[in-house]
Amino acid sequence: MSNMRPSPAMVVACVALVASLAGTGYAAMTLPPKSVGRAQIRNSAVGTLQIRDGAITTGKLRSDTVTGAKIRDGTVEAKDLAKGVLPIPTTTLQAASGDPVAPGVVGAVSATCPQGQHATGGGGGFAGPPTTNDKVVDSLPVGTERPVVRWRISVFNGGTEPRTPVAYVICTAP
Repeated sequence: MSNMRPSPAMVVACVALVASLAGTGYAAMTLPPKSVGRAQIRNSAVGTLQIRDGAITTGKLRSDTVTGAKIRDGTVEAKDLAKGVLPIPTTTLQAASGDPVAPGVVGAVSATCPQGQHATGGGGGFAGPPTTNDKVVDSLPVGTERPVVRWRISVFNGGTEPRTPVAYVICTAP
């Protein structure tokens, strides 16, 4: 068996490896808490994968850091918001009756939202019980106002007596 000695290059490489490992361990053991700050961290060195869930709280954010423009659509849902953060819209239902519609004829009537509210939906029919041959011709927002404030219902009277059409509009305050 021959007596093999490591080459001088191998000795230098081993010493360098031991020194580098020891230096990293020494630094990790001797750095005081909170001694690494913004100045010691390269740009883009910390990303979402390095941040624990729940580590960034409201108290750790500067005012106006997160704005509506910086939030992607669909990422915040109602369940994510504290109660009272968003105002509850005021919603009302308005009704209007039209002139009686003769049998076999189409009649129409529109309902209008109160001042300061706009239409979000609507519908209607005839006052009283329906008949088999009644038909809704149309049910839609109407008018030139923006946002829309009126809803029209047009109905065909399939009964045998004149009947009163009724329109409903669902209104909300912005």
